[in-house]
Amino acid sequence: MSFAPTLAIIAPCFNEESSVLPFLLELEQEAAKLEERTLIILVDDGSNDRTVERASSHDRAVPNVMLHVLGLPYNMGHQEAIHQGLLYANGTSATRFIVLDGDGEDDPGAISELAAIRDIPVVFVGRGKRSESIGFRVGYFIYRKLFRYISGRAIGFGNYSMIDRRVLAAVLDRSFVHYAAFLSQQNVAQRIIIRDRRKRIGGVSKMGFRKLSMHAFRSLIEYSEEVLAFFLKGFLYLSIIFLLSILTIVGIKLFTDAAIPGWASILSVSLFNSMLLCLGFFVIGLLLANTAHRRERAGRHLYRLVSSTETHE
Repeated sequence: MSFAPTLAIIAPCFNEESSVLPFLLELEQEAAKLEERTLIILVDDGSNDRTVERASSHDRAVPNVMLHVLGLPYNMGHQEAIHQGLLYANGTSATRFIVLDGDGEDDPGAISELAAIRDIPVVFVGRGKRSESIGFRVGYFIYRKLFRYISGRAIGFGNYSMIDRRVLAAVLDRSFVHYAAFLSQQNVAQRIIIRDRRKRIGGVSKMGFRKLSMHAFRSLIEYSEEVLAFFLKGFLYLSIIFLLSILTIVGIKLFTDAAIPGWASILSVSLFNSMLLCLGFFVIGLLLANTAHRRERAGRHLYRLVSSTETHE
């Protein structure tokens, strides 16, 4: 009899040869506690080590859990790996889909709590305590404040989440660049459960300052309309200030004998340059928004099935 899962767990990974087997074992043990059939989909994002080989050697240990290992043709990035894993999961019988990072930082212990929630379309696993350096935590704090200021929403969670099939259809219909931010935009009921962020099984986190900055930028692209509104508002405010400054200078020149101080000209030029800068950001943002919403990759199956525990039965 074929294996018909009701829950799919998608875990992207890259160069995790030292940690992939402990991670899969822990994931399988947590999934074994559930009363439903679970398909674990490990998506290898073009690793150049033995991640695929070691993952493929993992034997099925419990009857209600199955593992499929997918391989991408090259390193396509974390978000594309999630997208490809969800594309594959869409072709299964699963009705709910959990995404978590494949490095062990996301606690698999939250899976039981997630699986027990059946009436909420989107459930995030919010981050409690973090194990990263002080510098990283400061950067993450600034990113969260900036995100909230521009988008008007709080973001204290990452990719670790669960969605139902209706939300999956929306995810696959559009091209996202930041999975968590994309989900947070969906006009459906949402819930957050909290779990502490763990250390990577394989050592130091790969998320440095550059990657954190790009991660923050991509999340704001998902809120491109809010970003554009932010810069447009700034442009309008500066336009009003610039106009008032010009009228004040002209009034001083025409109706008084007072000399126009040099700072007035400098202020006018500075304000004008600021207006152009805001307008430039607005135009660039508009182009980015159009790019982000194109459906170029929708439906593109770039993965290949490397191994399945069905072959080990």
